[in-house]
Amino acid sequence: MRPTRFFIPLIVTVFMSIVGGIGLQTCQAQGVSVTPLRVLFDGRTRSTTVFLSNRTSTASSYRIELVNRRMLQDGDIVTAEEAMPGEYFADKLISFSPRRVTIAPQAAQTIRLLVRRPRGDIPDNVEFRTHMSIRSIPPTPRLEDIENLERVIDEERISVQPQVTVETVIPVLIRFGDPKAEIRITTPRFVHIDSELGYSTLTVDLERSGERSVYGDLEVFHTPVDGKEDRIFITRGLAVYSPILVRTKRIRFRDVDPARLTSGTLRVRYTETPDMHGDQTAELIFKLDPGFQGTQ
Repeated sequence: MRPTRFFIPLIVTVFMSIVGGIGLQTCQAQGVSVTPLRVLFDGRTRSTTVFLSNRTSTASSYRIELVNRRMLQDGDIVTAEEAMPGEYFADKLISFSPRRVTIAPQAAQTIRLLVRRPRGDIPDNVEFRTHMSIRSIPPTPRLEDIENLERVIDEERISVQPQVTVETVIPVLIRFGDPKAEIRITTPRFVHIDSELGYSTLTVDLERSGERSVYGDLEVFHTPVDGKEDRIFITRGLAVYSPILVRTKRIRFRDVDPARLTSGTLRVRYTETPDMHGDQTAELIFKLDPGFQGTQ
C-alpha cells in the first residue's frame, strides 16, 4: 500500500493595500468582499458600517484592527510608527467591533465604527487618518493531525502545503471643522516610446497643499493637430494623502499607438470626487512633438 503523505501548512502572508488608484467601491480578495473601500467621517456623522461578505463555499475567519500607514511620493503605503509634522493619526479616536469574525459561506458580517472627539487642543480645521486592516486567519489544524505529527515526522511522510493569508487595508479619515486643500499638476515628463516597455509614458507630479487629503480621477486627453479631442487614459480613485505634498504618477499608454502622440496636445485633468466631499480640479495642457521630453 502506498504510504499516506501528511501536509503541514506553510503560512504565506500577502499584503493587499487598497489605497488610491482603485476606483471600485468594493474589493474582493480570497473570497471576501469589503465595502466601502474608504471611510470618511466629515464632522456630521459619528458612526458608520463596513460590510464583509464571504463569497466562497466554506466558512472563513478574519481579524480586524486599526493600523497607521503613510503614503510615499510614489504612491506606496508603508507602516508609520510616529506622526510627522502636520500628520494626525486617528487610531485612538475610533472604537469598533467585532475585532474577529467567522463568516459562513455566502453570508455577510458588519463592522461598526464609532468616532469620539480627541481630547485637548486641536487645529480648528484638521484631518485625522488611519487604516482598517482585515486579515484572513488560516484554518486551525485538526486535533488528530497534531496528535499524529510526531509519528509522521519519524516516517518522513511530510509535504508542505502553502496557506495564503490575505490582508485588505482601507483608509479611514476623520475631518473636524472645514479643512481645505488645493491640487496642481506640474512637471510633465513624456517619453515617446519607452525602450523597456515599448509604449509611450507620461509622468506628472500632483502637488497638494492645505489641511486635508485629496481623492479623485486622473484623465488624459489627446487632441490631434487637425482633429477632435479623445480621452486616452483614466484612472479612478487616485489619492494624495496628507501630509505628503507631492505624489508622482507614471501613466502608461498601453493601448495607444505611439505614432499618435508625436504631435497635437495632451490635456491632463484631475477631478476630486463627491463621495470624499472634494471640490478641487486641476489641469495641465502641453504640446507634443517628437523631441519633447518634459518641461523644467
